[in-house]
Amino acid sequence: MSRKRALLKLLVVPALTRILSSLTNTHAAILMLHRFSVPDLGVSGHDPSALHRNLAYLRKSGYKLVSLEELFRRLLERQPLKQTVAFTLDDGYFDHAEIAAPIFAEFDCPVTFFVTTGFLDRKIWFWWDSLMFIFETTQRRALKAHIGGRELQYRWDDAESRRKVWWDLNVRCQNTSHDDRLRCIDELSREAEIELPSSAPSRFAPMTWDTVRRLEHRGVDFGPHTVTHPVLTTTSTAQADWEIVESWKRLKAEVSRPLPIFCYPNGRAQDVGEREISTVQRLGLWGGLMAHPGRLDPTEFHRSEGARYRIPRFAYADDRIQILQCLSGLETVKGRLGRPA
Repeated sequence: MSRKRALLKLLVVPALTRILSSLTNTHAAILMLHRFSVPDLGVSGHDPSALHRNLAYLRKSGYKLVSLEELFRRLLERQPLKQTVAFTLDDGYFDHAEIAAPIFAEFDCPVTFFVTTGFLDRKIWFWWDSLMFIFETTQRRALKAHIGGRELQYRWDDAESRRKVWWDLNVRCQNTSHDDRLRCIDELSREAEIELPSSAPSRFAPMTWDTVRRLEHRGVDFGPHTVTHPVLTTTSTAQADWEIVESWKRLKAEVSRPLPIFCYPNGRAQDVGEREISTVQRLGLWGGLMAHPGRLDPTEFHRSEGARYRIPRFAYADDRIQILQCLSGLETVKGRLGRPA
């Protein structure tokens, strides 16, 4: 074990984490999760048993596990926060309902699901899943892709290298225009001689609206996450406005208590601009969630109205030590020193 890892293991001592939290002024944090592992379907993601262990640890260690709604209410009412944690899951995949929800319920831990409404309506499936489907299904071992005005040559000879080329193109697609991204995927599918299904295959499938309502009845909150999950800043003004407004409208039509907090797709700093924030504000929503790491600073929250529409979240990790780095504020300090997580 490295010296660094040995020192970090001291974070499991509750007293030390509390001291560090005070020193870094990290009294509340939002943790963000995505997919869960489903080996039978070939889905990789968070380990359900690790979530079980980590929730048990947080409960035993005295952390206050609150809903995102409660966290926002405390911030808006300027109530004190101490060792407070809120959990969120993005997108609306079936494994969120079938695997994650029962674990959160077992520990009476509130959780918020941000759902992409067109995905749950079975009108779209996610573009990064389409890329993965192409790379995993094609019989070819080399493909050309055109993105951002460049031609890229991809080759692979095993599962690991295939996943690497998928990830490289995935990142490039995030950083290009919306139309360029869709054109790239369309051309790639033709070259790969793969016809993309009109609806998501089982491993990429969403939960259903009936499941949403059942989970809501059991205490799960649901918030809007656009209609088709584009990178909003790469879309036209008309589409960006429609994605935000329509997703909120659709969610209100399906659930009885939609959470008035928006979650930006991708959520990096460059993925959210004043245009998007203005639309979220116009709808009267309480705030907006990003996907970049950072502590939740009550002072910053009240310094300007715009701050509540750029709320940071930490990416949840199965590794408890990494979670405690976030909750103690060490991850924020590392980021400010130029050493991101």
